Amino acid sequence: MPTPKENRKKVDEAEKESFPASDPPAWTSGAASPEADAKRAEKAAEKAEKERDAEEAEIDETLDESFPASDPPSWTGTHAGDGHNPPDRK
Repeated sequence: MPTPKENRKKVDEAEKESFPASDPPAWTSGAASPEADAKRAEKAAEKAEKERDAEEAEIDETLDESFPASDPPSWTGTHAGDGHNPPDRK
């Protein structure tokens, strides 16, 4: 494992080699790995699935509570006509 002094030397060298470019040198701490990326992606997918399940459960509950009402729940987003652009009346 490199020492902090060796790491600093690598950083200084990278900065000198990239000067005067507009982009700084890119390097990582070494903590990133394909396995860590896969775990992060898996956790994100699990979180998204839980959120979808919660949203679907909320929709199902709203539908159950509104049945057998004649009007659908207000979150359906449907409307009659286009209120933003009324037709020209003569």
